[in-house]
Amino acid sequence: MAVLSLASGAVLAQTTGAEVVITASRTEQILTDVLPHTTVLGRDAIEQSQVLDLPTLLSREAGFQFTQTGGRGGQATAFLRGAASLQVLVLVDGVPVTKQDTTGAVSLEHIMLDQVDRIEIVRGNVSAIHGSGAVGGVIQVFTRQGQGQPTVYASAERGSQGTQRWNAGTHGAVGPMAYAVFVGRLRTDGINAAHLSQTTNANPDTDGYRNNNHALNLSYKLSPDHKLGVRSTHSKGLFDYDVPGSFSVPSDVHQGRTQLDSHTLYWSGRLGPLWSSHLNFSDARERNDTATVGGYSFTTQAQTRTRMLSWTHQWDLPSMVLTAGLDQQTQGIDMATDGVSGLSRKRKAHAFFGGVVYKRSAHNLQFNLRRDDVQDLSAKDSVYLGYGYDLNAQWKLIASHATAFNVPPLGYLFDPYSGNPSLRPETANTQEVGVQWAQGPHRLRSTWFSTLTKDLLLYDMGSFQFSNVSRVKNQGLETSYSGRFHMTDLRASLSLQDPVNEATGQQLVRRAKTLASVSVSQSLGLLSLGGNLRYTSARPDIEGKPALTSNTLLDLTARYSLSRDWTLFGRVENATDSRYQTAYGYNQLPRTTMLGLSWKMKR
Repeated sequence: MAVLSLASGAVLAQTTGAEVVITASRTEQILTDVLPHTTVLGRDAIEQSQVLDLPTLLSREAGFQFTQTGGRGGQATAFLRGAASLQVLVLVDGVPVTKQDTTGAVSLEHIMLDQVDRIEIVRGNVSAIHGSGAVGGVIQVFTRQGQGQPTVYASAERGSQGTQRWNAGTHGAVGPMAYAVFVGRLRTDGINAAHLSQTTNANPDTDGYRNNNHALNLSYKLSPDHKLGVRSTHSKGLFDYDVPGSFSVPSDVHQGRTQLDSHTLYWSGRLGPLWSSHLNFSDARERNDTATVGGYSFTTQAQTRTRMLSWTHQWDLPSMVLTAGLDQQTQGIDMATDGVSGLSRKRKAHAFFGGVVYKRSAHNLQFNLRRDDVQDLSAKDSVYLGYGYDLNAQWKLIASHATAFNVPPLGYLFDPYSGNPSLRPETANTQEVGVQWAQGPHRLRSTWFSTLTKDLLLYDMGSFQFSNVSRVKNQGLETSYSGRFHMTDLRASLSLQDPVNEATGQQLVRRAKTLASVSVSQSLGLLSLGGNLRYTSARPDIEGKPALTSNTLLDLTARYSLSRDWTLFGRVENATDSRYQTAYGYNQLPRTTMLGLSWKMKR
């Protein structure tokens, strides 16, 4: 996939001083040239934030919101432009993190940021570029790359709730060989996930979380034009949780494990002066196990597996870049309760895609077309058409139209209790109009959007099955800014939206109409101070539950360079000790303090 161009993209960025994006078109583009509303979080921004996991970092970005059933490690549900996790495609180094069970969730809470090099967030319908699931957009995570001067690094920190974290790694390039190796661990005693005054029969104990992860990236240049590489990532989250209700007793103990493994072998090469090609083969697995010990003991197991072969070609022509390729996937799910087989299914998915990115004078054009054929479901075509016009060197007008679709997971179709083999894929179309201002380190992007989704996949409480039950519309205005004033870095976002179920006329559950965030980092010589303030407006919870009130959260950070190699850092999360909820009946972290030390040595 185009992700294999990241190394050369990094070189281009260093040469031009501009940010390079891949996810928005599967080609390398300067960020200010990209037509879909895209933001980038590089390694510097990740380190400035000091946050540990992916959902917390993304919650500061335009259009992004998440709910979590408890503290760190609790199951997180992402919303991007009002689209839930099932409709947001998450990629890790080009490999989809898509579960085939009945949860509709993506395990973002188990992706630790220590091994992440950069994140690209593309909002809106981009199924024509990346396939099923990209109704709300795409979040692509790039792990640390093997490039540049050999570097060794390590860090450790301790803090509230008995939290301990450490990580170590090395990356660099020696001759034709490039490498990146990383290992990390997080442990916390946590908080009680359940809000005891809002739930019944919940265990009052603390619900801890442990995460062990490592990553490996090796590549070898066979010649100046050909490179062979392998990537491997692993993350295992062990978590305690609460399941309050009439079938629980306060002494019940609930524990779970989620393990994410991804292995990729890739080749990239140049087949002619204008023709480059990338070939990927990946094997990704996610295993989820839960166990309840108490009045009614039981266990569940579910494993999703995706094998994918992707072959992409790119032709660099004057004023134009053409792409074409194919994706072939084998998707599988194995689920069981108490060791009894509940579901074991596989299916194949094939896709052909092509695109053109054109830039000449003041005109910018992007066109993508894709056809996906998923076994036992009707084939789907999706399209993206975007146009940008440069008013001058700083201002650009942008308009686009796109269609998208979302295939039901295997669990939605064939689960023995709630599955519905007659489900149809969700379909969506989006219109956008936007304006961008960019000058030097400053970039301001404001986008009006309107998305209509049909055949929404929901669990029907009447039939106790998944069904295509409604139409959903979300329209609004999202604005993002990033820039630097002398020694001050500033990021800000504001999202105004109206996510409505057109069948009922009601606001979609847990989606806020207003989201806002401001992040500031100030350098004062050896000392750097930072802060993030974010606001989420009131929103309804699931049927029968009280609405969730609005909340404002403040995080503070500090870093001090002890020497060239050593840095002392600390942070206070939820500094005002705000009591808030993202899901009724579940607690969120109170004020949390952390203090750490990092070391980095370059040869």
